[in-house]
Amino acid sequence: MVQDTTILLHLGTHKTGTTTLQQSFAAARQALRSRDVVFLGPGNSYPHLYSAFLTDPMIFPWNRLSGLTVDQIRDRDRKAMNELAAALDRNRGKTIILSNEYLAMLPPEQMTALRDFLSPHGQVHAVYVYRELHSWLGSNTQQMVKAGLSSRGTSFATGLKRVGDFPLKVAQVFGRENSTFLRFEDLIREGVADTFLGHFNLPTLTEIGCTEQIANTAVSGPAVSALMVYNRDFPTGHADRDPQQVARLMALPGEKYRAAALRPNDIRAYSAMRDKVQAELGLRLAPPEALPLLPHPRLIRLRRMAERMKRRLLRL
Repeated sequence: MVQDTTILLHLGTHKTGTTTLQQSFAAARQALRSRDVVFLGPGNSYPHLYSAFLTDPMIFPWNRLSGLTVDQIRDRDRKAMNELAAALDRNRGKTIILSNEYLAMLPPEQMTALRDFLSPHGQVHAVYVYRELHSWLGSNTQQMVKAGLSSRGTSFATGLKRVGDFPLKVAQVFGRENSTFLRFEDLIREGVADTFLGHFNLPTLTEIGCTEQIANTAVSGPAVSALMVYNRDFPTGHADRDPQQVARLMALPGEKYRAAALRPNDIRAYSAMRDKVQAELGLRLAPPEALPLLPHPRLIRLRRMAERMKRRLLRL
């Protein structure tokens, strides 16, 4: 292991400022390098770092949409990892930042293989950014719908993994002492990139005269609903998907999109997971009573019956 090299491996997760971090570090690349901080990446996810460690590369939607065969993907990923190893060797003695928000989705065995690939090149420190559950559900739904990859809201189970299963897995693979967990709501208070760098006592963008690149603006609730309908017939990859129509739907005005309220069973599962990650990892998450609770199914039925009766009375 190269003891004087630190590799900060940013594993995501989605919708926690990852694009802002990647674009900001890319824009400030030369200024950071002058301070011995090297960002390896093009301003988005480091190419093929996730795909290269998948047992089946076709579970990755962008691989399926690439038009490449499994063998072609394997060859592409092998070349990318050889190039990465060479870049790591060229930057020995520096702090190296790698970022790919898909990495947190790797199973423990494949995440361990990634760790072992990087370890000969420096001390690997994992960085995972988490976000309040309900806020993340709404933001991820928007992102998936905008990308044409979904026609429904992000499930509670998916969100619970991001605040529970994923950080626990990161700590398991890299060790608690080599894992840092940052809260999205804290990052955006002082700037995502500056807070990230400052946490590791690295020069911030502000200190080196650079500015943060804000990315991924939100769309309205009506826009999300319209895109869900459109994506059912014309998902990404469909020959008749019309970029101009997508742009028109994304521009629909209205109030901010918010994820649906949670069921009582969901709240209980969240509460148990929250207790676990607080005790083991020190994660700070909202108390269960702060999350929006879906009314009891019987109350929902009564409300619907009342609305139907109201409409009938109005027609009389």
